[in-house]
Amino acid sequence: MTNKEAPVKEAPLKDAQVAGAQVTEAPNGDHDVVVIGGGITGLTAAFQIRQQSPGSSVVVLEGSERVGGIVGSRHERGFTVDTGPHGFVVYGPGGVGDLAHELDLGEELMLATGEAERLLLLRDDEELLTLPTTPREFLRSPLLSMRGKLRIAMEPFIAKDLHEEPVFEFTARRFGWELARTLAVPAVLGVTGGDSRRLSIDAKFPYVRYLEERYGSILLGALRVQLRGTQKGRFYVPRLPRFGEFGMRLHTFRGHGMQRLIDALEKALADQIRLGCRAAAIERATETARHADGRHADGRNVAGGRRGWRVVLDDGRVLTAGHVVLALPAHLAAGLLEPHLPDAAAALAAIPHPDVRVVALGYRRADVKREPKGIGFLTIPTERTRILASIHTSTIFPEQAPDDMVLIRTLAGGMQDPAFSSLSREEAVRNVHRDLVHIFGVRGEPVFAFDHLWRRAIPEYPVGHRHRIDGVLAAAAGLGGLHLAGNAYHGVGINDCVRDARRVAADVVSGLPAGRPA
Repeated sequence: MTNKEAPVKEAPLKDAQVAGAQVTEAPNGDHDVVVIGGGITGLTAAFQIRQQSPGSSVVVLEGSERVGGIVGSRHERGFTVDTGPHGFVVYGPGGVGDLAHELDLGEELMLATGEAERLLLLRDDEELLTLPTTPREFLRSPLLSMRGKLRIAMEPFIAKDLHEEPVFEFTARRFGWELARTLAVPAVLGVTGGDSRRLSIDAKFPYVRYLEERYGSILLGALRVQLRGTQKGRFYVPRLPRFGEFGMRLHTFRGHGMQRLIDALEKALADQIRLGCRAAAIERATETARHADGRHADGRNVAGGRRGWRVVLDDGRVLTAGHVVLALPAHLAAGLLEPHLPDAAAALAAIPHPDVRVVALGYRRADVKREPKGIGFLTIPTERTRILASIHTSTIFPEQAPDDMVLIRTLAGGMQDPAFSSLSREEAVRNVHRDLVHIFGVRGEPVFAFDHLWRRAIPEYPVGHRHRIDGVLAAAAGLGGLHLAGNAYHGVGINDCVRDARRVAADVVSGLPAGRPA
């Protein structure tokens, strides 16, 4: 949500004043559920609530002039650039794949090419090397020294240690410092823009920690669940897939990119979405309101005691609801939560969110000396390149660029390079172009350029995150009718957000008045 304002159609209003601000309450602004935040989490939560309880009144408030949050696509001159996630992996129940079928988008799903099974690493700013995914590839790979490979082979003999630790330290302890430097650092930077020396292995990769706890070894545990999953013919948890399998399941939407998912959710919720509508505060419906002259009115539960919350809009209007879902970035949720749960709000506000910049460049295929291979590449931070990671869009989704063009989408900034967020559009494009010239032997200038800066883009889960979030969610649940969801809680990926939305929707529906569910 943003601070943009736009008229919202509601019923006639009556004057009141709450907490010193002029407030008007709409007699017909009474709902079962108010979802604050129209990103992928908020839209999915609202959709699931309506699906499970068709008779319920649900409204989605979005502060900007479009829904979807960071999920979206830009179409221009034959190029399609995803502004956030470049696709989704069909893996495990309840994710985007299932949501797509619920929205009747199954026929529009498009699988990535076989190149998506390969991920590369830029080493020494010059050489792109494929990350090994099989034991044979691993033994032959020049990414690690023989000493580093032997150290990895010793992993099953390393005693388990279940104290919470950063990804880098966990990787170094179990597999050695060489692998930690070679893989953990660029993987975290390329995926989240974060710092592997701060990111919690328990919060970000809980299944990896589970393997250590359950089997005492990541390698042996992965082998056990791999065999167990294969024997059962299952391709989801608890089976742990190879990277290549993730590539084989990478999808987008034909002709539209990820924007198609947002469009379908918006259409399904058309009458429930209010754009340009920002929540300034949330209050318990039983709290005492102030009249314009400063006198206090008697507190009351609206709608006969059934509704529990009042949502005060930034233009002074008020909505009432039995349930409020805060599907917002952590720092915005903290602002609404602070009057009720200051400690929980402080915990949310403290979550680091590095800025990430998306820069996509299109070139004439004839001008690219070395054709981009694989899904993309990660980088080991150096002074010579400012790219954190790339997605070779035209390689994995050829329809997203003209046949005679190459489209490469890059990420830059993050914890490693915060200054990148302050560059002008021209400077950002020039920096990325310079790196791609060096990596792919590009001749000539880009014929297409897209640049977008996401402020506070992806939350980082530092050590202690899970414990703090458990406390935040428990405190919010104690208020009754208040729900928190989004990428700050149980995962930063789009599948994580959709699953978190389902969790919240189930909680809401279970608390709706009897007779509401279908």
